[in-house]
Amino acid sequence: MWNEIKEQRAVKAQLPRTYSAFFARFGMLTEVQMETIPRILKGENLVVISPAASGKTEAVVAPVVERLLGMGKKDFSVLYVSPTRALVNDLYRRLWEPIEYLGLKLERKTGDHPQIDERKLPFILITTPESFDSLLCRHPRIFKTLGAVILDEIHLLDNTPRGDQLRVLLERLRLINSRFNGYALSATVDDVLIGERYFPGAGVVQVAKRREINAELLPGSKEWPARVVQRLTEQGCDKALVFFNARSLAESGVKLFDLPPFSGRVWVHHASLTRQVREEVEARMTRERSGILCCTSTLELGIDIGDVDAVVLFRPPFNVSSLLQRIGRGNRRRGNGLYMIGVYLDPWERLLFETFIDCAREGKLFDKRYTPCLSVLPQQIISYCFQRRRIGTTLESVRRIFQPLFGNSPVVEKVFFYLLQEGMLQERRGGVYFLTSALEHRVETGKIHSNIQEKSFGQYQVIDVTSGQDVGSVFFVFERFVLGGRSWEIVERKEKDKKLFVRPLEAVSSSTKVFEGTGTGGYFYRMSEVLKSRIFPGLKSGEFPYFFEGGQAYLVHLLGAVYGGILTLALQAEGVAAVDMAGKVMMLPAARLQEGRFPLPGREALKRVVRDHLLEFEDNLGSGAFFLNLPVDLQIEDHLLTLDIDGLYEFLDSIQLVRMEPAVVKAQITEHMPGEGNRSVKEH
Repeated sequence: MWNEIKEQRAVKAQLPRTYSAFFARFGMLTEVQMETIPRILKGENLVVISPAASGKTEAVVAPVVERLLGMGKKDFSVLYVSPTRALVNDLYRRLWEPIEYLGLKLERKTGDHPQIDERKLPFILITTPESFDSLLCRHPRIFKTLGAVILDEIHLLDNTPRGDQLRVLLERLRLINSRFNGYALSATVDDVLIGERYFPGAGVVQVAKRREINAELLPGSKEWPARVVQRLTEQGCDKALVFFNARSLAESGVKLFDLPPFSGRVWVHHASLTRQVREEVEARMTRERSGILCCTSTLELGIDIGDVDAVVLFRPPFNVSSLLQRIGRGNRRRGNGLYMIGVYLDPWERLLFETFIDCAREGKLFDKRYTPCLSVLPQQIISYCFQRRRIGTTLESVRRIFQPLFGNSPVVEKVFFYLLQEGMLQERRGGVYFLTSALEHRVETGKIHSNIQEKSFGQYQVIDVTSGQDVGSVFFVFERFVLGGRSWEIVERKEKDKKLFVRPLEAVSSSTKVFEGTGTGGYFYRMSEVLKSRIFPGLKSGEFPYFFEGGQAYLVHLLGAVYGGILTLALQAEGVAAVDMAGKVMMLPAARLQEGRFPLPGREALKRVVRDHLLEFEDNLGSGAFFLNLPVDLQIEDHLLTLDIDGLYEFLDSIQLVRMEPAVVKAQITEHMPGEGNRSVKEH
């Protein structure tokens, strides 16, 4: 105990200017603060990985300000980049008081707060990647005084078009000023070297301690909102967030949860609402003593809306990272752990919940390994050309800003000359290029800074044209698919209404009907091994089951709808009568299954499938707003990179197929995915 007090005092003594402003009201420094502060004061670049509500923000900002003040800096010194406008607003509220206490100036710049006076810059500016892009285009000189860049919730940006956009922006910043330190913050990541993509040579502070997750799972029966309210009341929860995977569902949740004791205290929050409405809702949720806020992933990204006692998830999120982000938004007052309620619609969704929760407890995310995003190329070429609009740009200077992502790859040159061919760039003198006047006008109106794709991806309602009955829903569309234990073929697709009209095909094996349901999962292929081990615990790592029935082979792969679908379509392109069953099982003629080996299609067949479904995959994979500004062959390559097809093939090539009897497969599935019922997920 005495040693701990001495250590606390020693770290406190290193913050003579900033300790009172940032930590006096807390009393003791947290573990992540004790480890981070001395290393920042020594001048290290760092990645700080620590659970939600552990004090990461103060662990970085206080020593950064201390160090810069010690160097005599008072001008624009810190750029703080956060993933969303809402999170920027939250950080602004949290940091304003300590920064003001120190006599310094704090400002924010987002699409909601666009104005900034270049002549009166703050000490710290909080912004988004998109507004950072806009500033770098228009006011590159202001960054000459910068001493530090802080990237918040970096795992939400990394391995996406926005993350690669940020990497290029930082490289452009280094051409103006290379004398800044860099810090990245994250609640949890699989890849502890994530920071080196943004700040070469960055060290790592990782606090392994995780808060306990107290989880209850409830079936999504007609009365599920009343049951949730009952459990919240029994647990003494005054405030709760309810996450939905669609805005329309969040809107409908306001009426569903208008029940005592929350009558008249149910609100909604999503990205389609105006800034004023969102901020009013955030303020009300913070101010009121009790209430329920129905929301989408807008509130997944770290907004502190005061003390929230519980988080409710209607249906599983798409992956473990999303689950952690959602449940981390609440439970600020409950030091003993995170309390969540998951509502599932079928046994498969309950299995996903159970698996994601266990992975979250163990800190294993099973995210996709990093691959560069090609759609960042046209966006950043245009942005960089606008920054140099007075003097022009050379191909060599463009190659230089993409060096960290693509090295000497010819893709940079290929995209550059494609934009020239398409009339977006023009060569005014030998080897010096400019934007065309029309495109420059688009940049001036702020239309090119965002790599956030407008997605229509969502849940499709499936209707049987022969009976008029609602069959269920799917998240990824193929011409033929399996749902509810039956094979279907699309007759008509109404994209605007998100409806698929289908007719039935031949029946499939009764042994696979237990997989019927709506949840296919948006997880990456590595999660399939975890799911398999829960359903078939007797199989070894790398072993997956299959069985024969009625002249067909049924391969249980659990890869999810995207991977299962693309592999099936590629096999069909090679003449194999394969059918994907909701991303869980592949059905194909028994004669086409080689003993012990996963039936991998050739790469060319896979490329043809991607080419034929370019827009569907663009919508599903989140390819970035500038995807269509790539040549078609690079659009295909971008999808293959996003899917990490090389990693997928390595994974599938290592799989050993194990033959089982149909009855045994069905018994295993039934045992480990039993029917409906209230079941708590026990603590580990």
